[in-house]
Amino acid sequence: MQRKEHNIRKRKAEKHKKAVLVLGLFFMCFLLIYGAFYLTFYLKVRKIPANRMCEGIYIGRTEVSGLTKKEAQKLVDQKEIEYSQDSITFEAEGKQAQATLAELGFEIQNEEKLIDEAMQYGKEGGAFHRYFQIRKLKKEKKTFKPEYTVDKETAGSVLKERVSVLLTGASDASIQRTGGQFVVTEEKDGVELDEEATITELYTFLNQKWDGQSGSLRVVEKVQKPKVTKEQLSTIQDNLGSFSTYCGSGQSRVTNIQVGTGKINGTVLMPGEEFSAGSAMRPFTQEAGYVEAGAYENGEVVKDIAGGICQVSTTLYNAVINAELEVTSRQPHSMVVNYVKPSRDAAIAGDYKDLKFKNNTEYPVYIEGFVEDGEIHFNIYGKETRAEGRTIEFVSETLSTEEIVEKYVTDPTLELGQIVKPSGGHKGGSARLWKIVYENGKEVSREVFNKSVYKPSTKKIKVGIKSEDAAAVGKIKEAVKTQDEAKITAAIAEVKGS
Repeated sequence: MQRKEHNIRKRKAEKHKKAVLVLGLFFMCFLLIYGAFYLTFYLKVRKIPANRMCEGIYIGRTEVSGLTKKEAQKLVDQKEIEYSQDSITFEAEGKQAQATLAELGFEIQNEEKLIDEAMQYGKEGGAFHRYFQIRKLKKEKKTFKPEYTVDKETAGSVLKERVSVLLTGASDASIQRTGGQFVVTEEKDGVELDEEATITELYTFLNQKWDGQSGSLRVVEKVQKPKVTKEQLSTIQDNLGSFSTYCGSGQSRVTNIQVGTGKINGTVLMPGEEFSAGSAMRPFTQEAGYVEAGAYENGEVVKDIAGGICQVSTTLYNAVINAELEVTSRQPHSMVVNYVKPSRDAAIAGDYKDLKFKNNTEYPVYIEGFVEDGEIHFNIYGKETRAEGRTIEFVSETLSTEEIVEKYVTDPTLELGQIVKPSGGHKGGSARLWKIVYENGKEVSREVFNKSVYKPSTKKIKVGIKSEDAAAVGKIKEAVKTQDEAKITAAIAEVKGS
């Protein structure tokens, strides 16, 4: 019995050895076959240059087969330049506007990364993986899809400039004062360009529908609501503040006053909006209707185009402060003016003197200005929200005075020793304006509203030097240099006596 069991175990051991031997032989054969195949594939893929693209590789529509990275980069850059010359036609409301891709800030994003990926195709992974990638290229090309994009800011600017103008925007309600009554026209909705959505559509078009040539795109529109409504303007009923100054008639200066006033008349300021009198009346040119007239410059009266417009801004200033709108910029004249008291004026000069004010009420205001019977009139209309029984008063106070400056100058057109003294002139000095508030006739507050400093006018006294006597002329010139009246008089007496 024991012998029989021993034989069984022996036969099983022999069978196991044979099975192991067969399995080993099979595995060795497999390794030999696998190694042969691997070596074959390895030798084939090794023939592909590491620094060149495989055959059948495309970046977008551009074939880069067999190129180095540098060559591929150059070719892709050239293609980007070519694409940039193509144009996109934007369609809006049956109208069209064009822009080249270059103008829209076109570019291919992440070029270097894309070229790196194309270069690595067929060169990464095991020999089998690489072999089958390369073999697949013989049947169909491998395309690395670029991402086309535009610069949002650049494209946005082009769309605003060329496309927005094609759309019919909203119409604000308007208001006019005719025959002492206000006439209001209703607002209308419009359409405007949805810039962000249009740029998104352009991005989608370039990456999904574009064929690499010029194309067209329908812009995205959205409803545009008017900023000013009839309901808002209908609140303008009350006179919040008025003021008038005398300007005369029939003079060049009055022509300028009429032109300047006309440019301001009818202005509507919505709540929070700021108004610049200088900007409203510019440009100060003959083409705009202005003529040459007297104006102040560095303490002297000179001839200037649009001379007189400062009386417009001054009259408006007083209507504005009576309406208690917020004055944001006001400067006095260089010299005292004769149509308002000191510190009640507001000058316009270059870009350094301007009258600006803001509508600090919760409702729109309307500015009415006109010239009639030799006077400038300004009225500020809106909705009265100030307490009943509340009144205000502005009082001018002169703080100091400075006498007119006399300056002697020689004049070769006047006879030797002749003196001509001009009349008129303005004293200088300083002043301040008080704002006084009353409630039911009783004063409740008093504060300094502004302060002003004025130069005295310079009165030029002409001394004649018309003579052939050089010595006499020289003596008078030397005396004039001293600006001493006694010495000038003595010099004149001396040369006349001799």
